[in-house]
Amino acid sequence: MSPLTTPFPTTLDASSYQSPGGGALYAPLRDAIVATATAMGYDPSTMVEIGINWSDDLDPFGHVKNHAYGHFTTACNVRVFHSFETSLGTEKFDDFMHARGVGVLVRSSTTRWLRPVTFPNALIVAYHLTEVLPDRYFGITTIWSLRQQAMGAETSGYMVFFDHGKGKLADLLEMGGEFRDLYGCLVERMEREGKIAGKWEVKQSEKKEAKI
Repeated sequence: MSPLTTPFPTTLDASSYQSPGGGALYAPLRDAIVATATAMGYDPSTMVEIGINWSDDLDPFGHVKNHAYGHFTTACNVRVFHSFETSLGTEKFDDFMHARGVGVLVRSSTTRWLRPVTFPNALIVAYHLTEVLPDRYFGITTIWSLRQQAMGAETSGYMVFFDHGKGKLADLLEMGGEFRDLYGCLVERMEREGKIAGKWEVKQSEKKEAKI
C-alpha cells in the first residue's frame, strides 16, 4: 500500500465502507474529499462514491486495474446526464436516455493514472465542466482515493449531442425549446464552476509562494 494510506484498527474496519451507511470511520475521509473537490469547482450534486470490490476491481498485483477506471468514470458521467432532466422535462429526458431523437455520445476520452489504488478502499468520482458549445461539452472527471486522500486518476474529454434519427450531431441552439434550455443551463454551470476553480487556483498559488 501507499505510505499515504490512512490506517485502520482492523481490516474489517478498513472495509467498512461496504457496510450500510458507509462506515463511520470513512465519514471524515469522505467529507474531506467532497469539500476539497467542491472547492476545486467539481459539482457536488453529481458526485459518486464507489467502493472497491476485491473480486472484480483488482489486477494480479493487487491494484485497481486500469479498465475499472472507465466504469468508475462512466458512473459519474451518467449522473451528469441525469442532471439534464431538469432542463429537458420528463418526456424528452426519457427519450434522451433511451437514444430516441437527441442523445449524447463520448467523442474523446483520455485518462491519466496518478497513483496506484488498492483494496480495501472507496473512491469519490466527480465531474468538472470546462467548456460548452452548442453541439458538445468538455470536462474533467477525477477519481479520489478516500484512504489516500488524493487523486488516483483523471479523465479529460468531451461529449457530443447526437441526433439518432438523422445520424448526425445535434446543435442544441438550433433544436430550440428544452434543448436550448439545456444549453443555457450547461453554460451557467460551466461559468459557476469556472469561478470556483479560479479561486482555488489563486489560493494554491498563494500557498506555494508562501513556502518559497
